[in-house]
Amino acid sequence: MGKFISLFLKIGTLIILVSSNSFAGGLEVSRQNNMILFSEGKTVNFSTRQTSSTVTDNLYTSLDNQSIIKKLNLMSAAFKSDYNENISYAFEMYEPMASTLQYPATVGGVPAGQKALLRSQALSLTGKYNLSNSGFGLVAGVRQLTIKRSTLNINPAQGDLVTTPDSGIGYVAGVSYEMPEIALKVLLTQAPGIDIVVPTTVVGSGTVSQPSFTTLEFETGIANNTLMFGSIHQGEHASAQVKLNGIGAISSFTDGEKYNIGVGRKFSEKLSGSFSYTTEEGSSATGTSLLSPTNGTDTYSIGVNYVTESVDVAFGYAMSSFGDKAVTTAYGTGNFTNNDATTTGLRVKFKLP
Repeated sequence: MGKFISLFLKIGTLIILVSSNSFAGGLEVSRQNNMILFSEGKTVNFSTRQTSSTVTDNLYTSLDNQSIIKKLNLMSAAFKSDYNENISYAFEMYEPMASTLQYPATVGGVPAGQKALLRSQALSLTGKYNLSNSGFGLVAGVRQLTIKRSTLNINPAQGDLVTTPDSGIGYVAGVSYEMPEIALKVLLTQAPGIDIVVPTTVVGSGTVSQPSFTTLEFETGIANNTLMFGSIHQGEHASAQVKLNGIGAISSFTDGEKYNIGVGRKFSEKLSGSFSYTTEEGSSATGTSLLSPTNGTDTYSIGVNYVTESVDVAFGYAMSSFGDKAVTTAYGTGNFTNNDATTTGLRVKFKLP
């Protein structure tokens, strides 16, 4: 058993750069990496991810056949350390919410140009306390979410609505469990939502909300040099609509659950890899909001991790397919079918003394 643990620990926790966070419900594009609290020693992590989507239909994009969801680039950074043998903590900077949705300027000769170009930034500090003589631990943290300068257009006659950056504060709490004999790590966290009122041109103000989340994550050894990992991520997106003063909700997000399962395998002392599948069930095959042109997602991902004494480098690639959806507005009905996306990710982890 000791040999198994020694070999398993050299595999490390393969970061799932591309499957666990892309294309979640609502505006979510990334989530806080609390599993980093289980990692050994002091580390600094940098990661980048790029998603290229093809989302077209037979009406809104019939003239130029250009995707209405544009390329999205995300970056994150994290620092993790141990205060003592029972307490670990992590600082993280990441982008939890974003939208690169932009429709053509005209549809059937009628002015259009609806858009939702939104970016954000989150800063978090999270700690884990291991209870003495027990495999259980307590997790708690605080995060600041900032909605950056963003642009909305829901009515061509009204023109662009531009927001001024603003921030809100939230927290996360949870419990963990570890069983070193089988390299089992389990983490259950809950993060209440954050509502941010942002000054907005034309209408005065708008509200952008990050929904409440409950997340269960795990990884465990299943054979020598082999691990299994997975997660269940539940978001209350229905209570986190984008709202404008005097207009109300302009989105139609629904609550959703995302499931991820995968395996990781160590091939040598330095090289390991992973494969995973992620699914999020769609809510409806029809709708009336141009902000929601897809209906659920299935994603297949592969990852490769190369380890040295001081640096780990991980690369990931994913292919995602979107569920079909018919969106009906004053322009008519657009059938968004056979749409997909590809994502590539890179993470570099430096091990500090």
